[in-house]
Amino acid sequence: MKRKINNILDPTISKEKYESHRNEIKRKIPYNKWVEWIELNKSYYTWQENTEEGIKTLASINKIPESFRDKILKTHNKMRAFAEFNSKKGYYEIYHDYIEKYGVISTTFQKPITKEHLQRLLDMANYLDAYLLNNGNKIIDEEYLKSLA
Repeated sequence: MKRKINNILDPTISKEKYESHRNEIKRKIPYNKWVEWIELNKSYYTWQENTEEGIKTLASINKIPESFRDKILKTHNKMRAFAEFNSKKGYYEIYHDYIEKYGVISTTFQKPITKEHLQRLLDMANYLDAYLLNNGNKIIDEEYLKSLA
């Protein structure tokens, strides 16, 4: 059984640690490297625009009020990747967002985080030459993952 990790909630991937807010970050993860990682791992990740809902949204974009259209188009342009579709519940249980303003990857988990999830995120962080962080300032690395065994 996969072990739930209680002290980590929605970790982030960033080039730098931050104490109180992401606006402290000076070095950004390059957007193209983020896209590369997701594309290299498409067996696990799905871009928001490639989901059934995303396809419907883009097909009806002209019906959406103009004041919301830009935001929707932006989020449907390789900014959000989903993982682990739960067919019983009808939604993806993990979201990864590239936050352009700060150059970080945020995560949202709709399920308990496991060591396997953290390993995937650490692999992504390593590819992006960045840190996997809990609370913005605690580094999750191989040593931490070994301590969970």
